Amino acid sequence: MRVKYRKNRSKLTLLVALIAGLTSVLVVPTAGTAQASVGISQRMGWDACAIGSTANAQAFWTNTPFWNMGLYLGGSSYPSYCTQWSGSQVSTLRAQGWMFLPLWVGPQAPCTGYPSRFSYDTTTAFRQGRDQAVYAYNKIVSWGWDVNNTPLTYDLEVFDTSNSACLTAAKQFISGWVYQLHTAPAQKAGLYGAGCGSGLSSFANISYPPDFIHGADWTDINNPNTGTIICVPNNLWTANQRHKQYWGDHYETWNGVTLRIDRDCSDGPVYPGPDQWSLGQGCVEA
Repeated sequence: MRVKYRKNRSKLTLLVALIAGLTSVLVVPTAGTAQASVGISQRMGWDACAIGSTANAQAFWTNTPFWNMGLYLGGSSYPSYCTQWSGSQVSTLRAQGWMFLPLWVGPQAPCTGYPSRFSYDTTTAFRQGRDQAVYAYNKIVSWGWDVNNTPLTYDLEVFDTSNSACLTAAKQFISGWVYQLHTAPAQKAGLYGAGCGSGLSSFANISYPPDFIHGADWTDINNPNTGTIICVPNNLWTANQRHKQYWGDHYETWNGVTLRIDRDCSDGPVYPGPDQWSLGQGCVEA
């Protein structure tokens, strides 16, 4: 049975979900409630570079289909014109009720035209991946987050995956990212990229593979199902290890606020917890 949710999150909301024929009670915590550092979400979300303010984020929360928000932490390839969140603003976003998809946008592949790129040299690339993990870790520490198992996703944009030297460097860079995030106290290491254009499936068997992926697949904006991501076999990252950006770069208006966003659907880790299960939004096949 599919359950539809409508939100009024100014107060504690009790949600009853019927999943796989079993009844479970889900409670959305209010601000100030002790929260786990990771949960699994099976709900819809969005991300945007230029959100602008916490008030705009609130407009995309109240009585909308969205539960998760892509939160850009920073990084050398994160544009200066995008929203640069402060710790106090992030606390306000948390109080609104958002579950975060935290994204770090650092150096890109060496065969791209981005000003900030990691090295073709594999040893250097691995070290640079570790460095980026430290920077992302330090950011969430500065915001006062619980760092145990917190999901952190590296944003790896499209590059020429047919360039073997470039792909090999990217593999080593992401291996370094994952290796460092797994250093105690360990985080969950994710990878965002285009299913085909970033060669996501190529990272499944590297020395230190990502714990989960956030795959961009804009081929069918009516298909939010995380089980189908173009160029990523459905036998990879199957255990609540996927987010899907299924509708990119479009405008939406909610509560009088218009933003240019991407839509996401989840079957994977978010910050903070608890787990948020639902078959009602199409993120997971019923």
